[in-house]
Amino acid sequence: MKHLTTKLSLAAASAVTYLGLASSAFATGGSVNPCPSQAGFSGLCKMDANNIGTVISTAITIVLIFAAVIALFFLVWGGIRWITSGGDKAKVEGARNTIIAAIVGLVLALLAFFIIQIVLGFFGLSLATLTLPKFTK
Repeated sequence: MKHLTTKLSLAAASAVTYLGLASSAFATGGSVNPCPSQAGFSGLCKMDANNIGTVISTAITIVLIFAAVIALFFLVWGGIRWITSGGDKAKVEGARNTIIAAIVGLVLALLAFFIIQIVLGFFGLSLATLTLPKFTK
């Protein structure tokens, strides 16, 4: 209990000191452009409700590619484990389970991509040009 009280009092003293020594920041009278043209994130300033579908489609594509790369990594890792097992029954079984899990993961990632394509195609949409519908009054 004594250690907890000591730690809490030190944390409180540190926080008070940190906040007490913080200097004030004053804004200048000039204007600041939040979206400068030379910044690498200038594309984010063009975001609005009309192009959110592009962000969603890009995120889905990145997640599916990431899942496929991870599954392929585990497939290679299982193969390396199998080769280096030296005939040990338990190590071979572990490597086989890793390879099977990697193949299942790869198939699931590919199936997810194809299911998304089929569902979007059913509604007349495309993952490359995904746009959300606009609500009108």
